[in-house]
Parts: sequence; structure tokens; C-alpha cells
Amino acid sequence: MEVELKSGWLVHHIELLKCLHGYEMKGVNDKIGSIDYVASGANQEKKLLRVIINPKAFTEKITKTINFLEKEEYDEAVILAKEFTTGAKNLIKKKSLNYISSEMECPYSLSELIYAIQKKTRELCKLRCGKAPMSESDCKGYQDGKYTCPVRRSSDDADFHAGRKWMQLLMNDFPRLVTLQREMNE
Repeated sequence: MEVELKSGWLVHHIELLKCLHGYEMKGVNDKIGSIDYVASGANQEKKLLRVIINPKAFTEKITKTINFLEKEEYDEAVILAKEFTTGAKNLIKKKSLNYISSEMECPYSLSELIYAIQKKTRELCKLRCGKAPMSESDCKGYQDGKYTCPVRRSSDDADFHAGRKWMQLLMNDFPRLVTLQREMNE
């Protein structure tokens, strides 16, 4: 079985967690049907992000993940999947593991979303223009009342949404930046 990301929801949350916590891909686990990412925290603690791709035999996959975590020395683990079965959720809660699914309300704070959007915007500005502007006037993406740059447009939209604390719209702004980055890299 080949493990691959097909869901935009998963891709966007992985990118968001990578922005927030510095996760890097560790490898693909074909037996479980997952992709693992690792990060180091401020005090050198090891963090695991396990993205479960294939929802079949979910409870068994969670059991294998729990056994894996007991053997390995991770200080923190997050399991990410589009959906979880009731049995899998019960196992996760029993072991006090963190998880994120599409069924949940926004699992991020306002400041986390703003930080991730600003970080991704800086990356895109560097990719598109060679540098991130130091001030609004340094950016040439808005000229004579018109947007000439999709990065600037997305950034301004996100600023507007953040000012009003519209979490759901901010959750839509980040994927737009991820899509722009993918298009710019092609």
C-alpha cells in the first residue's frame, strides 16, 4: 500500500502545524497507513505528528501508535486524521493523547493562526519578490487602489479577518496561502 495525501484538509493542517511547531517529515509508515513528522521543542523535547491517511482498521492503528509511543521517547504526540471512529477516540482519550480532526472546532488560537499566516506570507513574499517588505509602502502588490499580487491580497484579507477575530475565515486564509505557494513552486 502506498501512503499519500489526498485530502486538502490534511495538507493544510500539516502545513499549519509545520509553521507553528517546526515539524519535518520523518517518514512514511506503510503498515499503519500514516506519515510521521517530528519536531524539537524549546527544551529539546521530541514531538511527533502522526498523520493517519487510511481510515480502515482505525482502532488497530491507534493501538499500534500507542505501542509505538510507549517504546519511543516522545514528549508530545498529536494524531491528525480527517475523521476518527468512536473506538479510536475512546483509545486516544484513555491515553490522554492530542488529536485533530475535521469534526472539531478550530483547534488553534487566534494568535497561532495570525503567526502562521504572517510566517507563510513572509515566505511567499521572498519567493515572489526576493525579499519580504519592511513596511506597507515597500510592497508593490497594491498600486493605485488595485491588487497586483495575490500574496498581498491574501495578506490584507487575513489582516481584516484577524482584526475582527473571525477564526473560520482565518482558517480559510491559510490554505489560500498554501495553494499560492504550491502554484508558485510549480
